[in-house]
Amino acid sequence: MIVILITLKKGLIVSQRIHNKSLILEHIQIMTKAQTKLKIGEAILDLKSDSKVKVLSALKILETIGDKTILSTLIEVLYKKDAPLSKAVLELIANIQDQEIAEDLVDFIRKENDPIIRHQLLTTIWNSKLDFSEYLAEFVCLASEGDFMQALECLTIIENLSGPFEEHQLLEAQLYLKDYAEDLSERELRKHQIISEISLFIKDQNEGIDADLLLD
Repeated sequence: MIVILITLKKGLIVSQRIHNKSLILEHIQIMTKAQTKLKIGEAILDLKSDSKVKVLSALKILETIGDKTILSTLIEVLYKKDAPLSKAVLELIANIQDQEIAEDLVDFIRKENDPIIRHQLLTTIWNSKLDFSEYLAEFVCLASEGDFMQALECLTIIENLSGPFEEHQLLEAQLYLKDYAEDLSERELRKHQIISEISLFIKDQNEGIDADLLLD
């Protein structure tokens, strides 16, 4: 009986220790998350600073702890039109490993009116390790609407998409290409050549799809 009681007591002590350890680890995790959130908040404030040193320092911090929540603030830095800052921002965006940023980045590019910044953001996509395959049609649209340099970037992106592509993506891409083809008279020759290459890529992806679903 005494042995049983001692064993039970030891078991309770071990159980209590495990419980206490779990509480400590949970507390540490909460503290770490709070500290990370604080660092991100401070870095975001510094990104808006007029001090180039502060902005570069903030970018250095966000390299390791940044996620999609910082994207809009990073893009704001591009409007400073400072070459070293822009280079650092674009590298950071390209290196973000959060797949959820893909949708937001494509959306920012589509809404961006500044052709230089739109072009810069397009370069981050083909430098990124994230998968942008589901945005095939959006890149075809951007290529058809943008200038030559934007079309060239989109071609590079499209050719490097891993796929596979859904039928609705290919059909939507064809619609954009059809709209472009109907307005060729106002397009520059160099861009037309780029769009032709994109058209060939889309055509190659259409192999195996019911021909009745495809546009002429």
